This record gives sequence, structure tokens and C-alpha cells, in this order.
Amino acid sequence: MNKFETEELINRNASEIFKIDYLRPYQLLITSALLEEDNRQNLLAVLPTGSGKSLCFMLPAVMLEGITVIVYPLLSLMSDQEKRFRKLSIPCTLLKGGQSQEERTEVFRKLYRKEAKILITNIEMLNQHRIRNNLKRMKISLLVLDEAHTVVAWGNSFRPAYRSIKEVCDELRPGRIVAFTATSDRKCTQELKETVLGNDALVIFGGSDRSNIIYHRVRTLFPLLDIIHILSNPASRPALVFCQSRELTQQLASRLSPFFRTYHYHAGLDKNRRSEIENSFYSDSEAVMVSTCAYGMGVDKSDIRTVIHYSLPQTAADYLQETGRAGRDGKTSHAYAFLGNSFHESPIEDLFSKNECIRENLIKAMGQALDEECTGCDVCNRTDHIPQGAEETYRQLRFSYLYKKDTLIRKLMHKEPFSILSEREIAEGISRMLKYNMIISRFDRLRRGKTIAKDSGYGRMEKNINQEKTNEGYQPSV
Repeated sequence: MNKFETEELINRNASEIFKIDYLRPYQLLITSALLEEDNRQNLLAVLPTGSGKSLCFMLPAVMLEGITVIVYPLLSLMSDQEKRFRKLSIPCTLLKGGQSQEERTEVFRKLYRKEAKILITNIEMLNQHRIRNNLKRMKISLLVLDEAHTVVAWGNSFRPAYRSIKEVCDELRPGRIVAFTATSDRKCTQELKETVLGNDALVIFGGSDRSNIIYHRVRTLFPLLDIIHILSNPASRPALVFCQSRELTQQLASRLSPFFRTYHYHAGLDKNRRSEIENSFYSDSEAVMVSTCAYGMGVDKSDIRTVIHYSLPQTAADYLQETGRAGRDGKTSHAYAFLGNSFHESPIEDLFSKNECIRENLIKAMGQALDEECTGCDVCNRTDHIPQGAEETYRQLRFSYLYKKDTLIRKLMHKEPFSILSEREIAEGISRMLKYNMIISRFDRLRRGKTIAKDSGYGRMEKNINQEKTNEGYQPSV
């Protein structure tokens, strides 16, 4: 079959089975590569979140003669994929922990009799010798590793089963191994080659840029106030707020619940509760989800309009993967990075702090180049975000008797919007203002200081405070 005939067959199946009028260029390229009989190269596809990478292995799975084994890192992703196949009336079967012997016997019966030619599973199942022995008796045309960056990231930490992925593949001898991810830098790509794909593997880079996501930075003073302000516009929801800890996830969700319909999600919740929350959020067009990174991978809610990072992750890959939950429907969405608010210092904070294109800095950190002009970030758009609470603090400092920190805190506690904050939160916000020279301490007095913009490129305040300081007749000191 020549290239033209192959593409014609692909397009016909895409239309008849998946009801898709046309394939995107990368989808057609990858699908064609996986159907080639003469070239048995393994393949790594790095495609942006929302680019339709699932179709790149779903379509070959129904067209290839043998079975396709799809390996996922999370049970929720396995269930989502099973639903997709069943919705399309494509027979598939699921192999996971907790199944009875009868259930597993039925899985292999369907595969042997070709009642199903797609097996959805995880690496822990493939590590079991009995399961591998059953699979070795079948012709495996394709072994798919979805969210393949987890093979590297998790295999060296809490998912040691991934360390045996090469042994599994060698024993099952699939016709071709294909790995998919939205985030793979040069180091991760090389490790995937060395670990499982082989150094001659074909790598297709679709890039990590999501042009419909606009990137923002907020040098937050009072984080809760900034979140409420950002999400107060109904057009900014549904929204996802990422936190670093389970405890903070629950606390923040509780604090936001008087203002929005709010859910919280983390790996510590039992399976049934997580499933209940996922389903509720999925069908809610105005809700806010506060979550750890547990909700960040493979979530298929297309209409998330805003992603807020209350605290930043450790790598650009994680940040892009998590912000990639937004705008999967292709519509304009927004990602907000809260700076100076992480429990542990994040190496990627510098990518936002410089007066350089945020999008370009993120893509560079992935070892890639931004091929087109930035489609939206605070630096390129010259957008300034005044941290919530700053103006009211300045307003109170006009009163001569509010010159000590403790006095200012007590006064602010009874003012809007500070009434929803604790004394500790207000004190931390004032400490940040001192740190950023937004206010200054001199002779045990607090006075209005420099703007964030003057110090670090953030937020031009609406009033000219330089003249105000000159009129007061003193020089700033810290």
C-alpha cells in the first residue's frame, strides 16, 4: 500500500468510526508511521495537551491486525479511555488491580477470541509473570505508553515497577512501541530512548506551546484575595487551583466555598470519593477545583478556563503539563503563576520574574524554540496585575496613627477585603510588602514605599508615589 492509499484508508476510518472530518497534520503523520509495515521503528510523540494525541493510537489500534496494549499511569486515565472506546462502540477490555480470577480469565478469553483487540492496563499488571505469559501467546502489534514522562519521573521515585519496562517490552515483543507525552525535555527524551524505545526511535515534536493559553504572573501579597479577584468573573470558570499539599488543598477549598462552588481533590481521598468529585466537577460549568498535582494528568474536562498555581512546581515540564488542563476545547484560557508563595523555593520562578516573554522562557526550558510570536503573556501584552490588598493598605497608611505594624494589622482586620483573612495572613502580606519595598520601615514607622513595578517589573500602581515620597521629604530605607 502506497502513502496515498494509506492516508485515504486512515481518513476513511477516522470518518466512519470516530466521526472526524479531518486529521490534524501530526495525527496523520503519527498514524501513518504506526501503520507502516516496512519500518518497525519505535516512536516518541511529544504533542501539546489538547492536540488530540489519543486519536494517534486509538485509530491504529482498530486498524492493525494484532492487539494493542495501552499502558496508563493512573486508574482514572484507564477508566476514561475505556469510556471513550465504549462510546465509539469499539470493543476493549480492562486489566487492573483488585479484579477476581474470574474477571481476569474473562479479559483473556475476549482477547484470545478476538472479541476485543484493545487491552487497557498499567505497568504493575504487566509486571506479573502470569499476565505476561498469557499475553506472549498473542500477536501484539502495538504497545502504547501514554503520559510517558512518568516512566522517567516516577520510575526513579514512587513507581519502581516502571524500572522493569524494558524487560516487559523485550518479553512481550510488540510490533512497535509508541510513547506519548505533552512534556518531554531533552533529558527525558534521551532517558526514554535508553530505557525502552531504543536510540534509533523516531521522535516527533509537536512542541509544548499551547497558543490559546495566556500566561500571567502575580507577585501575590494576600493569595486568597487574589484568587477570589481572578475568579470573580464567571467567564474565568470552571477553574483549577493547584496547591502543594493535601492539607492546604482542603483548607483553601473551604475558604473559597462561600464565594464559589468548590471541590477539593488529592490522592489521599478514597477511590469512590475521588470518582464522585471528578464526575461532579466534569459536569459543572462554574465550579472551582482545588487540587494537588493528582488531578493534573490526563484530565479530560475540555472547558477549564483558568488554572492558578497557588504555588509553583519544580520544573517547567510540570507547569506546562498542569496548565495544559486549561482550554482543551481550543478557546482562550488563562494561567496564573503566584510568585513568592511556594513552601519550597521553585527553580522555575525565574522564568516569570524576568522582564522577558514568559511563554518563550517556558518553551526554552523544555529545550525547544518558540516558532511563532507569543500569543499572550503579561510581558508581551504589557499587562500589570496589582496585587489585591495593596491599595487598601496604602489608604490606611495615610493616617498618622497607623505607623506600627501591629496597629495596621488590627485596623485592616476590620476593613474590606481583609475581613476574611486571619491576623497571621495579614501579617504575612505586610511582611511581603516590606520585602518588596512596597512599604518601608524607618524609625519604627511604616510608610508607603516603591511600587513592585519599580523594583521588579510587576504592577504599575495607578498613582505616582515617587512624587508623594519626595513631598514627604525622606529617602527610602529598608
